[in-house]
Amino acid sequence: MKLLKANLTIIIAVSMVSAIGGLVFNTMPILLGTAGEAFGFNNAELGNLSLMAGVGYLAGTLTGPIWVDSFQWQKTALLIILAVVFSFLVSMRIPGEYIYYGFLIFGFFCALAIALAMRVLADMPDPERAYGTRLSVELLSIGIFLVFLPAFFVSKAGFTGAMFGMALFTMLLGIGVFAFPKHSSSKTAEKLKGFPSFRQSGSSWSVLMIFTIYLLANVGLFFFLYIIAQKFSPTDAQNGMMFGVLKWLGGGAGVLGAIIGARAGLRMPHLYAFIILLLGVTGLLTAKNFTFFMISSWVWEFGFTLGCLYQTAAIVRFDISNKLVVLVPMSFGISMIFGGKIAGRLLEEGSENILYVLVILCSFLPSVFIFLTKPRLAEESF
Repeated sequence: MKLLKANLTIIIAVSMVSAIGGLVFNTMPILLGTAGEAFGFNNAELGNLSLMAGVGYLAGTLTGPIWVDSFQWQKTALLIILAVVFSFLVSMRIPGEYIYYGFLIFGFFCALAIALAMRVLADMPDPERAYGTRLSVELLSIGIFLVFLPAFFVSKAGFTGAMFGMALFTMLLGIGVFAFPKHSSSKTAEKLKGFPSFRQSGSSWSVLMIFTIYLLANVGLFFFLYIIAQKFSPTDAQNGMMFGVLKWLGGGAGVLGAIIGARAGLRMPHLYAFIILLLGVTGLLTAKNFTFFMISSWVWEFGFTLGCLYQTAAIVRFDISNKLVVLVPMSFGISMIFGGKIAGRLLEEGSENILYVLVILCSFLPSVFIFLTKPRLAEESF
């Protein structure tokens, strides 16, 4: 039972810290593009770079069960924020042959930030609204940052400028730590040590696994969206506009989910999200100019983000412990490792269309599971 009263100030504060964790993922297309230009990496090598960030992200996530309910949340959040800033500043000075370790390190600390935020929000009484607000705050703020990142930081100092901009933005988002809660108020989470078994929360475990597959393809596409778009020779300002608006629309999807909550039901939203995503991917596949490609990327992002929101909420709703949601960043970590690697290899072999088909197939799985298995809520099961 979720006993923590939904408080907008707390949700926004936690969402700001969550946005720090989301930086490594949401800025990856630009980071890969600037790293490729700075160090002369090809697409396969850039795939390895995203793999290292994913390894760090996954490692950080897997430590979550050890500490997430063991220490005072506010102090832990502050330490994580400082570590993220430090990791970005260090990465500014790392030479090309060692930059893989820089991605590993900031991937690790970013994962700690988002794992903590996901656990805190799991105590809120309405998962769709809590995680919808989180997505809107995270993506709208990062969307604004992505407009300035290419135009002001990358254009002046390339990859080094990108790292410096990331450090500054992390400090700005870190203000949220001052309204961060200190401890959990979930009695169930306190009683249940570790994660629930598959028998206790089988539907939640299943959604988590399907969500990982969903992310594999979509994250791979997202990481190389910047590189794919370069075939249209866009300017830095156009790149900034594409990714800035893309994240604003992703934030808009979060706002929509937060407003609607569970009123649209627990199953149909998954199908709606897939249909929107399908329209966007089809546009990317058939685009003949940058404007059409850019608009299609926005449609895809809106559907993709809605899918992320409702699958994350489903993990919470089908879980008796509120703890499995801590593993959502693990899914992102796995997708960063293998999604970027797969996408990089496909693009290196000239198989861009196969990547789009893979995205469509993997994105249809959540709807299939929800409609065919009709999983029960945790309250109904126990």
